[in-house]
Amino acid sequence: MYQSILIGVDFSDTSVETVRWAVSRFPEADIVLFHAIERLGVPGYLTRELGPKLGMVRERELDARSNLEEIAAQCGIEARVEVRAGWTPEALVAVAEEIKAELVVVGAHQKRMWPSDEVGNTCVAIVRKATVPVLVWRPIRQEKDKTILAALDLRDGSAPIAATGARYASYFGTRLVLMHAMPGTLQAYVRAVSSPTKTDETIRLLEQRARDEAVARVPAELQEGIEIQTAIVRGRPIVHHILNVAETEAVDLIVIGKYHAPGLKGRVILGGITRQIIQGANCSVLTVPV
Repeated sequence: MYQSILIGVDFSDTSVETVRWAVSRFPEADIVLFHAIERLGVPGYLTRELGPKLGMVRERELDARSNLEEIAAQCGIEARVEVRAGWTPEALVAVAEEIKAELVVVGAHQKRMWPSDEVGNTCVAIVRKATVPVLVWRPIRQEKDKTILAALDLRDGSAPIAATGARYASYFGTRLVLMHAMPGTLQAYVRAVSSPTKTDETIRLLEQRARDEAVARVPAELQEGIEIQTAIVRGRPIVHHILNVAETEAVDLIVIGKYHAPGLKGRVILGGITRQIIQGANCSVLTVPV
């Protein structure tokens, strides 16, 4: 499925388990293990500027390389290792671009950039900066993945999200749930433009159209051989609906989009929904640039 995967490792138990998971799920991929040296008891800009001169980084780099090689050996792979000094998201994304990684994988509980950070802020920063899909891994509910949820807004950019969800479902042999949240004002709008006696019928018709549209986002060749279900909900907050469906359907992986802000060259605005899903989900989350 992937030829090159970059895995961020902070040497926490979660990150080591993340490596084990990625190796077991993508055995044919070339895997690169990455670690950033940034927390030396001084601000990051001092680490980058003064670290090499003071000999602070070199010793930690050697230790980190040794630890990464040990993790690779424990997982039974011969992985390339990369250690860089600098801010973790920035350094990781730079390496991802250098090696032309097709996927970045990080554990959900990466160590925080600063003591005051919310859990997951490093992951969020990585997702925001990365130009390739990022999989934020959490321990799975069972031995094998069984359900993937693709959250679609049914705009033009949602096709890659549906297609990615279908590829994962086909690859892992799981079912795919396509979810869409319709506006909470739908009922009031329908009442304003149609006969009161046909409100419920019209809403059912619109919901069916949303289901059909969601399935149509999956390329025909990817629909073969996988079980596709739809989940159409109404109202806000959308994050609540996504997380609720994920819990109800015992989802192992949520696939969600990351949108480029129009008119801002090279910049990505990570929407509040994507951020909250990364930080609030009880399962793994895959963000797809759209």
